Amino acid sequence: MRSATPEGQRLLATATLETAVDLRDVACDRRPQGAVARRGPGERVRRAEPGPAGPLVLEARRAVHGTGLEVWGPAPTPAEAAECALEDAIAWIGGRDEAGALDALAASDGRIARLLAARGRLRLSRLPRVGEAAGRAVLGQLVQGVEARRSAAQLVGALEAGPTAGGVTPWPTPEALRRAAEATLRRCGISGRGVRALRAAAAEDARLDAARHEGWDALDARLRALPGVGAWTSAETRLALGDADAVSVGDANLPGLVGHVLAGDRDCDDDGMLALLAPFAGQRGRVVRLIETSVARGIVRPPRRRAPRAAVSAHRYW
Repeated sequence: MRSATPEGQRLLATATLETAVDLRDVACDRRPQGAVARRGPGERVRRAEPGPAGPLVLEARRAVHGTGLEVWGPAPTPAEAAECALEDAIAWIGGRDEAGALDALAASDGRIARLLAARGRLRLSRLPRVGEAAGRAVLGQLVQGVEARRSAAQLVGALEAGPTAGGVTPWPTPEALRRAAEATLRRCGISGRGVRALRAAAAEDARLDAARHEGWDALDARLRALPGVGAWTSAETRLALGDADAVSVGDANLPGLVGHVLAGDRDCDDDGMLALLAPFAGQRGRVVRLIETSVARGIVRPPRRRAPRAAVSAHRYW
């Protein structure tokens, strides 16, 4: 991603947060092709969102005194839409998250205190749309992360209305997902179950969005009523939307990771993981993300692998 002004776009809205947000915590795609959000030079991130007059580009970068945000898009974009996109950008980089939510826990729990001291406070990145959060969670079902990221890039590339300036493309709209032929979705490595879940989520997009504003329990219930969506997919969706207490029960690797970091027990199962996380009720998802990012950054050693990595593509074409 180049740091230049998005070609053919007009600056629609700007803001500066006094807080210097750690943009490494922002959810971005790793593949340049089919990317909805990308990292760039100079501690800069961009993402694309659909707009009433054409796609919008949301950009955040480290500023001299805090974090600068910009919204770029077609000139006819209404001012209200630009302001809404700016608010989405702030939430996406964690600017609306409670960064100090674990401070009280750290005062009474040495494990969290050590992680926070080494890593720093964690802000949860919040995706702007329920449809994207649910879609990415569905694509992550029963596959490795690299496979989920590949399918996401293929899906965006297959259904894009046209490339967005700035090297990013919006996640497909619910309408695009509902219209897409099953063969097109299957060629993106999405299982038959995943196709049904994607379409069901797209059909219920408005109700899912309304449930999000009612509360996390309401969204969880609405999500789990969809075919092909269970506890894991619901938790992954809610965590991507900012639910600090969401725990992805049913994950193949997460219990062992949490057990390893919190108790030195790499044989931990779901029940054991939930027991270890129980003291952090209300912030369990944030603790999990704290553990994951601490391991990813080399602050904490991961558990030793006991077997070769599973073959890639084992589940892509059910």
